[in-house]
Amino acid sequence: MRKMLFFFLLLWLSGNVTGQDVLLNVLREELQTQYEELQKQEYPVYHLNYRVIDQAVHNIGASFGTLQGSQWYRQRRFVPQVRIGSTDFDNFKFQQMGARGDRNGLPSGLLPLKDAGSEDAIRQTVWNETNNRYQFAVDVYRNSKAQQSVKVEQEDKAPCFSEAPVEKYYEEPLDGSRLALDTAVWNGRLRRISGVFKSCPEILDGNAFINYVVERRYFLNNEGTEVVQNLTYCRLMVNGQVKADDGMELPLSLSYFAYLPEDLPSEAQILADTRAMCKTLVALRTAPVVDPFTGPALLSGAAAGVFFHEIFGHRVEGQRMKSDGDGQTFKKMVGQFVLPEAMQVYDDPTLMRYADTDLNGYYKYDDQGVKAQRVDVVVDGRLNDFLMTRTPIDNHPRSNGHARAEAGFDPVSRQSNLVIETKDHKTTDELRALLLEEVKKQGKAYGYFFKEVTGGLTFTAKGGTNSFNVTPLEVYRIYADGRPDELVRGVDLIGTPLSMFSNIIHAGGEAQVFTGMCGAESGQIPVTAIAPTILVNKVETQRKAKSNDLLPLLPRPEQKQ
Repeated sequence: MRKMLFFFLLLWLSGNVTGQDVLLNVLREELQTQYEELQKQEYPVYHLNYRVIDQAVHNIGASFGTLQGSQWYRQRRFVPQVRIGSTDFDNFKFQQMGARGDRNGLPSGLLPLKDAGSEDAIRQTVWNETNNRYQFAVDVYRNSKAQQSVKVEQEDKAPCFSEAPVEKYYEEPLDGSRLALDTAVWNGRLRRISGVFKSCPEILDGNAFINYVVERRYFLNNEGTEVVQNLTYCRLMVNGQVKADDGMELPLSLSYFAYLPEDLPSEAQILADTRAMCKTLVALRTAPVVDPFTGPALLSGAAAGVFFHEIFGHRVEGQRMKSDGDGQTFKKMVGQFVLPEAMQVYDDPTLMRYADTDLNGYYKYDDQGVKAQRVDVVVDGRLNDFLMTRTPIDNHPRSNGHARAEAGFDPVSRQSNLVIETKDHKTTDELRALLLEEVKKQGKAYGYFFKEVTGGLTFTAKGGTNSFNVTPLEVYRIYADGRPDELVRGVDLIGTPLSMFSNIIHAGGEAQVFTGMCGAESGQIPVTAIAPTILVNKVETQRKAKSNDLLPLLPRPEQKQ
């Protein structure tokens, strides 16, 4: 009931601006003033937008039953974006993160935390940052014009910027009591959860950590769009690590997500999960190390979600296809089969819940003020659409609300809630039987079951190998001769995307939700991947790199229970 009340409260509070939002009023006035002034310059601005991310963050961590740290901070970051030239050719033509800076983020102004009485300080920061961005934009625009004169014509003929509807949306600020955790309650819970690791002397690291973020996001542009929305994120993570005798480090983790701290799973559930994880960690220390392998495998829903996020999701983020340097794996495959005919893939930032779980990738409007939309990326196995911003590509001229960025970065196309489904789902027993059938057909002694993964990386540029690497944490051999499943270690899942997708043959019906943070061109953003178990008739693995450091010479100190 609490979730529903919170949701309807936001809807009830949404509507026209009350006139009491001092920050919004100042931003509106300054945007109009700066836009008019910058249109008079030698290089007139044709588009100007302002973003403010007002963020309150509370972190608490504990290790082996002892509180390690508690931190609360709040900051407001101001990030303008300046476009010079025209929609056909502007300062983003050859530099899609085209404002300032690099992958480490863009310089951004810090605004006062109080509105009343701080109007002059707010205006000063807005003026300073807008002026800096304009000067940088002029330099980039001139360089882009010079590059155009010595470069061959780009393959993509679409303009640099597209039209978007004017949006008006406003939410009142959340109650101040929502800005921080109940420290006394969570200190105790994290001590008890991390204290579970004390019972296993083999575990070298054991900690529990909660991160609660409350954001109020402002977006305004010269076209008249004004969006003010609230977002909350609460993640609780439990991490443990052991080290095998050969030096291989073996971590496992648990991750839980809810919009509000009180909606996380019960302490009893998390304690039970942590105890089970401890048993697996101890078993991993002596598990056999695998050799490189090609053959059939099952990927659990959580593993398949990460697999699709890394291998598929990043390759359907439309804006990066604007660059001739991108591998553009799927750009010309719209209408072609890329998955089995029964499979569907969509990305939907408007989803708040799936499989009775809150979703980390939820938002109402993206970081260009465009309303969030569901995008049906794959329909009945055929590629159908891409995740788009206001940077169009050939045959995809409009944004569908997928421009996203961390504070301090310019937004680009990013995933939100990526969902994989099938119309022809198999039961767990059927998938296992089909796996064993493939194992025997290929003359293998066993296949693999990838139960848990931690993430991965993918390379999409033309200049390098168009490949991926996903890092499994918990992997089992499933033997064709009926021997019990065997826990193994030292596995990395590798390959190339088109080959891997062509090997998917079946999927289950029960979905699992993987919640995480994704790092790419526009910084770290919250994402969710939702998938059923999938059966692949051929995966490729390599042996995981390992440390050559010796095990600790001294035993871990005895812990009082």
